[in-house]
Amino acid sequence: MDGSVPRKRQAIHGGGGGGGEASAAEGLDLISRLPDCILGTIVSLLGTEDGARTAALSRRWRPVWRSAPLNLDDGLRFFYSYDERIQVVSEILAAHRGPTRRLAFRSLRPNSSDASMYDAWFRLPQLDALQELVLHFPLVSGNHELPASALRFTSSLRVLDISYCNLPAAGWVPAFPCLTHLSLHQVGASEELLQGMISNSPRIEALMLDSNSGHRRLRLCLPRLRCLAVSVGWVQRREGEIELDDLVVEDAPSLERLLLHHVTYGPSVRIAGATKLNMLGYLGTGFPTIEIGKLIFKAMVPVKLADHFLNVRILALDMPEPNLKLAIDCLKCFPCLEKLHIEFSQPWMDWEGAGLYDPLTPIECLNRSLKTIELQPYEGRISHIEFAKFFIKRAKTLERMKFGRCTWCATKWIQDQHRKLDIENRASIGAQFSFEHQGGFLTFWFDGALSEDVCF
Repeated sequence: MDGSVPRKRQAIHGGGGGGGEASAAEGLDLISRLPDCILGTIVSLLGTEDGARTAALSRRWRPVWRSAPLNLDDGLRFFYSYDERIQVVSEILAAHRGPTRRLAFRSLRPNSSDASMYDAWFRLPQLDALQELVLHFPLVSGNHELPASALRFTSSLRVLDISYCNLPAAGWVPAFPCLTHLSLHQVGASEELLQGMISNSPRIEALMLDSNSGHRRLRLCLPRLRCLAVSVGWVQRREGEIELDDLVVEDAPSLERLLLHHVTYGPSVRIAGATKLNMLGYLGTGFPTIEIGKLIFKAMVPVKLADHFLNVRILALDMPEPNLKLAIDCLKCFPCLEKLHIEFSQPWMDWEGAGLYDPLTPIECLNRSLKTIELQPYEGRISHIEFAKFFIKRAKTLERMKFGRCTWCATKWIQDQHRKLDIENRASIGAQFSFEHQGGFLTFWFDGALSEDVCF
């Protein structure tokens, strides 16, 4: 051991025979020996500031960032005024000689006065092979129309993510043959444009339609679609607002996740061929009809069952009040369920009881597969306690039950809930119970449902 340090030092400085050559290689900057094309790819995966900083590493790296594929992400909102942000973006686009791989604007406004500037940016030749376009405009800016040049990247675009603006009303329909991820949030688009744009993008794997307007019906065929998220933007439908009423996916053999925002109203959703579905939620009363193959729910009530939904492992329910009969009817449709998330949309109401049900009703998932239950908000009301006790007494494979958005989480209150829920006599001896203040209105919507490996 005492002699190892001198030998290592000798090897690094070039002595010591063959072993020294191996040790000397450890001290070399092997990354800098890579060709410019590979270094450029590495730099393009970094953020804008980190990519630019690589020029300070060594003389070898100085020219790489300027010629590497650009990843321009506007993260300047807290450091610069609006005019300064415009100037910084303009200078970067003017100075960068290489192609642009990703363009993301998060703090700029699509004002009509800036329309010509955006149009000039989008027409730059270094953007010709753009792969990712993210336009998250601020809500306060209002919905202005994008220039038609924003949708010109038809041969290369893979990710299109737009918020708070209107798609161009020009008389042409763009096609994106390479597009895999499409997210539209509070975007205005005509039915003809949106229908055509999605239909002309057959490789879409992840599609989010969130609170958009200008169209009532969409009929799609997306054989590669893996994740579909649909929601509307308001608690009550606004008079005269044109929103999505009917969504039909004619063929979805690859669909794994169907996410429906739990609201008081929403579109009817009909999907054919979704035999691989493993995540579904929220099932709620706001969606008039949810039809998945032969499985049909009307206002959350199952009216027609199917025997081939054995792949569904994760289910989220939205109900105004604790209703065991409704929950049981839904659980019987998914015999292999592993995780159940339940949200009460009117927790402040003091409901009497948790609903009538047949205690002998067989529920397959409670006997063999259900491991995790999330219930929120939990306030310790009588109806909440009765509802939760049903699962505590019946879920034989339960590993964890989480009570979220609790009004109180003091030790004495938690101990009192343990007693009222009769946790000591639970069906699953190893089950753990937690009471937490945390848990948001959109917990299920974002918690793994739209993870980056599948969606956005």
